[in-house]
Amino acid sequence: MSTYVAWAVLYEGETDAAYYDVLIPRVMEEMVIAGTKLPTIPTAPAVRFTRGSSEKVAAEACAASEAFHLVFIHADTGGRSLEAGMGQRSTDYCQAMNDRCEWPMPRCIVIAPRHETEAWILADPQAVTSTLGYSGAPAAIGLPANAAAAERLADPKAVLHSAIVEVRGRRRAVDVTQVFPAIAQRQRLEELRRARSFQVFEDHVRRALNDLGCL
Repeated sequence: MSTYVAWAVLYEGETDAAYYDVLIPRVMEEMVIAGTKLPTIPTAPAVRFTRGSSEKVAAEACAASEAFHLVFIHADTGGRSLEAGMGQRSTDYCQAMNDRCEWPMPRCIVIAPRHETEAWILADPQAVTSTLGYSGAPAAIGLPANAAAAERLADPKAVLHSAIVEVRGRRRAVDVTQVFPAIAQRQRLEELRRARSFQVFEDHVRRALNDLGCL
């Protein structure tokens, strides 16, 4: 059993990092608190990998593998036509690590929200309105009712942008790298669980922590 669960990440971009760097430790912390082993979950990743080919990332990850116990690989799935391909690409990173240095597959966790990260960001509309300082009904600024509805959006990024503009105005610049972590901190995980893709992600995290003997 590990008493300290260091984690590494590979994200699509910096805005994704702003969100997942808050969400990932929250998810793990809730799981270990419900268990009996109570390992320490650090609030920041131990290693950030540079996006590149699966072979390049695997080489970088294997060289640094003593520094972390779990690795999270993020890929937006895009539309339905892209979903299978993007999911396979993310899995390819895990397989490449396994091939190169026998990294355990259960400890390589794919983050694959339906379409885009914003589908999860919109999962709890109350967290969005609270972050934006908006006291009206979420539906009045075009927000989906819940996580399942957010997953059905064809363009969640556009929906979130429209809501931000509606509240803050077009002339007021908004730094999403500040907005995203604030939403991630406020989100209720039980609301996120209404998204099928988040349920899959949580299942993978739970299996990884079990594989480490942390639950």
